[in-house]
Amino acid sequence: MTCTSPPELADWELLTIIDDQADHRVATHLEHCSHCRDRARRLARLQGRLTATLYRFSCPPSLELGKYFLGTLSPAGAVAITQHLASCPHCARETAQLESFMADLAPELALRSLDRLKGQFKERVRVRVARPVLGGMTPAFAGVRGDQEGPFVYQADEVQVIIEVQDDSEQPGCRFLVGLVTGMDALDLKARLWRVDQPIAAASVDDLGNFVMLNLVPGTYLLTLSNPDVEIHIPALKV
Repeated sequence: MTCTSPPELADWELLTIIDDQADHRVATHLEHCSHCRDRARRLARLQGRLTATLYRFSCPPSLELGKYFLGTLSPAGAVAITQHLASCPHCARETAQLESFMADLAPELALRSLDRLKGQFKERVRVRVARPVLGGMTPAFAGVRGDQEGPFVYQADEVQVIIEVQDDSEQPGCRFLVGLVTGMDALDLKARLWRVDQPIAAASVDDLGNFVMLNLVPGTYLLTLSNPDVEIHIPALKV
């Protein structure tokens, strides 16, 4: 079969039809020439196969985009992908989808990481629960006693913790806690107050075993005293 309306259209003219950019002369030619129409169809099929084969040929692999998102690429690699994202909507969309996915997954990942860290911590540190000592009034705290109950005395083996809670006259509705730790080295010892696994307050224990926590909302807390070797728990501490 030959062109029925010579001269025969060139391949680049047929491509203008495929790209919807043909002028009136080319469009009119194809209306009257079945030969050139067949050539245009073959070129369109070929272009479709090439597009499918070479689609995102210059794009980085998804694994590399993931490393870019996590910040583990080399500086040069990160710069190259940043420049690529500026001109590639496909990779920009893929990166945005990855960001959305990680945002949805973040709470679960954080919880797993927290559980894993807790497990590692318990393997490394001896955890002991201090029990209240009945009749726990102690003369050492007589000078700071007010209307609140206490002091309270807790014992874990040789470690004794004395707790006094008072209303804070400078912060209406708040309380402060005074503690004294004996029977263990105060070096690197930290006192922390927790509620529902959330840290509420923290204080360092001084060389004499004293610590103070201010601006506390009344409630029930977990008090921990920890150093690199041991952790003392005082649960259900009422403040």
